[in-house]
Amino acid sequence: MHEEMITTSDAFTTVDCGEYYAILPVHGDYIERYLEMGAKMVETGFSYNSGQNKYFLTVDEMRILIQAHVDPSFSV
Repeated sequence: MHEEMITTSDAFTTVDCGEYYAILPVHGDYIERYLEMGAKMVETGFSYNSGQNKYFLTVDEMRILIQAHVDPSFSV
């Protein structure tokens, strides 16, 4: 299971601001403003999704997180 936060169809209006990405409106001068402030356009076809992570939680790590934050009595 993974989630996609920025789709490839969003890439043409998405800028890389260093610590975050911004998906900007097509209309207006938003893209120009961000570029003037140092942001960079992402590559054509760019997507941002959890399926591309370098690290994935193990089943045991997920169990620990569920017990700590959702249900202390959770077990499988």
